[in-house]
Amino acid sequence: MNVISLDRDVPEVWTIRPAAEALRRGELVVVPTDSIYAIACDPWDATAVGDLYKAKGMDHSKRCSVMCADLRSIGAVARAVPDAAFHFMRSHFPGAYTVLLLASRDLPRRATGGRKTIGVRVPDHAVCQALIEDFGGPVLVTSIPGWVPGEELDPVGIAERMPIRPAVVLDQGPQLAEPSTVIDFTVEPPELIRLGAGPVDLFE
Repeated sequence: MNVISLDRDVPEVWTIRPAAEALRRGELVVVPTDSIYAIACDPWDATAVGDLYKAKGMDHSKRCSVMCADLRSIGAVARAVPDAAFHFMRSHFPGAYTVLLLASRDLPRRATGGRKTIGVRVPDHAVCQALIEDFGGPVLVTSIPGWVPGEELDPVGIAERMPIRPAVVLDQGPQLAEPSTVIDFTVEPPELIRLGAGPVDLFE
């Protein structure tokens, strides 16, 4: 397991290339986000997706999320995006939000937990953005296991206890666990599923 230590305030993003290379090989990576440390893999590699579920100890009916670089790249993982979702994403992305959309038919069923929807994020985090850019496309993510809201997470310690260890951990030190805000735009009106790190005014 390759641990790459990064500064919390000014991360040395030019050092993370081994993480993108690991994703291309079908391996797992732990990455900090603007809400919580996450396990990441190539969303189109069904074997890697299966390993991600095993590493998390997650039931295969559970849904993961896809981190995208920007609004334009969301079209690779989602379809039939409603106007309400587009306007919300345009005003709130990048940020600590997960938006539920209809999943692209190109995504493996494993990546969506067998569902027709997928969570989509555009993170406001330099390390995430650098990883997505170096990898060359969206990245499938789920929060690392064993987190408790408000507690600090040690990504290296958690990664060492995973049933399948990630190939690379991008380590910015302990981070408070605060999940993203989740909004379902596949229903009308949109439904607030979870209020997390991203504040919303849509439901006030």
